Amino acid sequence: MKRYSFLLILFFIGSQIVFAQDYGSSDKGSNYCFQNKIHSENIGELDNLNADIKHTFDALDYKLNLNIYNCFLSPYPKSFTGSVIITFKVDSTLNLIKLNAVNTSLTIDSVRLAGVSFTHASNILTINLDRTYVVNETAQVKIYYKHNNVTDGAINVSNGFLFTDCEPEGARKWIPCWDKPSDKATFDLTVKVPATVKLGSNGLLVDSIKNVDTYLL
Repeated sequence: MKRYSFLLILFFIGSQIVFAQDYGSSDKGSNYCFQNKIHSENIGELDNLNADIKHTFDALDYKLNLNIYNCFLSPYPKSFTGSVIITFKVDSTLNLIKLNAVNTSLTIDSVRLAGVSFTHASNILTINLDRTYVVNETAQVKIYYKHNNVTDGAINVSNGFLFTDCEPEGARKWIPCWDKPSDKATFDLTVKVPATVKLGSNGLLVDSIKNVDTYLL
């Protein structure tokens, strides 16, 4: 099965968008993203985020479930709730895993499946597992979390417009993950948005459910 890098780019557009005037009212969304990228300090900030943690497992898959509905309602907050199921293969005997998760951006609520408890400090999420796993075993942890209403360079929200800006190693600001592009993984995304919103992302659209004013894609 073909595997994809965990470099997930989300691009959400409301049906009626007013782009920032600095970029011109006739500019396309692609230019909006480009302008933000070239002025972003997101990558430089990562040097101070204690990114280097020992790699003891191979991330195989990320199953994301995000509720960003409120990001499209005035006053357009950057906060949202989400969960992620991470499937990983063990490289060396372990009873915990460590993930990248920036403390100022993310609040961890709980862990499930093979995860039994956690600590979140110095931008590292440490998840204690339900037992000791040996080489070549696979396991899953589920993490419930919130993205805080902060400007962090990874989640950009403005007047019915939302996109992520997190390559090559900035996803840790909006999802707990092993934030290294060298570790290839597949992903599955489910997202809740207003019915007026269009979604652009890597991958193939499998399903779309509309319930009154809400889309679940």
